[in-house]
Amino acid sequence: MGNLLKVLTCTDLEQGPNFFLDFENAQPTESEKEIYNQVNVVLKDAEGILEDLQSYRGAGHEIRE
Repeated sequence: MGNLLKVLTCTDLEQGPNFFLDFENAQPTESEKEIYNQVNVVLKDAEGILEDLQSYRGAGHEIRE
């Protein structure tokens, strides 16, 4: 990560940094798998919560009753 930040903040390159990050096909290493699995559970829960919030139509009628 430090090397990536170094490349991004380097100002003495003529053409600027040239690199490609493939986030869609990235896989965790063995040392990262435990944290990856924990974060994945949270992200799946968050997806369901966001879907619930997006489908919420309000409760104005119920509140008035």
